Amino acid sequence: LITCLYEAAADPDLWNPFLQRLAQITRAEYAGLVSHYADLHAISHSWEIDPEMVRLHGEYYHLVDIWSQRGGSQPSGTVCTSQSLCPLAELKTSEVYNDCLVRFDVAHGLFVIVENNALSGASVSLFRSSSSPEFEADAEEILCLLAGHLKQAFKLYRQFSDLKARSAGLETALDMHPTGIILLGRTGQVVLMNRAASALVSEGDGLLATPTGLRAERPAESPLLEKAIRQAASTSNGHGLSLGGTVLVSRRARPPLQIVVSPIRNSPIESEAVAAIVFVTDPLQRQRPTQDVLRVRFGLTPAEGRVALLLSDGHAPRQIANMVGVTDNTVRSQIKSVFSKTGVKRQGELIRLLLNHSALANPGERPVV
Repeated sequence: LITCLYEAAADPDLWNPFLQRLAQITRAEYAGLVSHYADLHAISHSWEIDPEMVRLHGEYYHLVDIWSQRGGSQPSGTVCTSQSLCPLAELKTSEVYNDCLVRFDVAHGLFVIVENNALSGASVSLFRSSSSPEFEADAEEILCLLAGHLKQAFKLYRQFSDLKARSAGLETALDMHPTGIILLGRTGQVVLMNRAASALVSEGDGLLATPTGLRAERPAESPLLEKAIRQAASTSNGHGLSLGGTVLVSRRARPPLQIVVSPIRNSPIESEAVAAIVFVTDPLQRQRPTQDVLRVRFGLTPAEGRVALLLSDGHAPRQIANMVGVTDNTVRSQIKSVFSKTGVKRQGELIRLLLNHSALANPGERPVV
């Protein structure tokens, strides 16, 4: 059971098997991991609890749940029965019992508080129906033996979840950028590539990603790229002063890719040691911000974003109206909204603004991150 618990800390999909095993040992009929953070409250994982009860409890009944209210004042590690929190006779006079618990045949509970602080809290909750007796002392003893492990496992679970969320947020942010961006580890291995970089590498034309790192397709160019990466990583590791460098990687029939390599002072990924960042620019692809960037940065709607990009391509309002199939007045209204949201007054200013949001670094410069 303890092994299953620590496996669940690293893999959220394993909480349900753990809850099932715990319920079987304690002769519970339902089990759940109940957690709250700020104003969010939910039975985040469960075994045999009706999904409708999960929904209703999260939307409203946790606010009037006597067990949650009284258990919330207990320190982490506390094990308590529903009877100790609220005698059954008193519970039967409550709103949560008559409108929720009775409907789903929940009458008795056994709880262990695994986290309780000013911002968040959590408990492992076991339940029995009205046709079953209250939880016996041996079931309570099992939770007492597990309490310390539950606290530690849930702490690890929170930390793993935070790391995954941050990593996912970083990937989303990088994918929104039109420039190819590659994060490299201390030995030059690829840690993360955004969507634009993945597309260029997948072509297999010029720039290659191998298990040990980035390589140039032409043997004569690979040492130059490897040297720039090695120097940037050395600076990040505290053993060098190089700012990386710029390398041109030839392609078979198209202009070469422009590669800028720079050290990273602090890794943006807590679980990975990132030592260098690589910006990959294809001169054939005119870089401009994506619709997602325009939405997040300026609050433009999809229609406004489309008009803004067409304006940045140099098209006149009447041309844009014909291209997108709307009236001149509609386009002029959208342009007015775009100017207002971006803080510009003329088409030329908008073009310069969007160009400034089209790349993280100028390929001719050596940025230090």
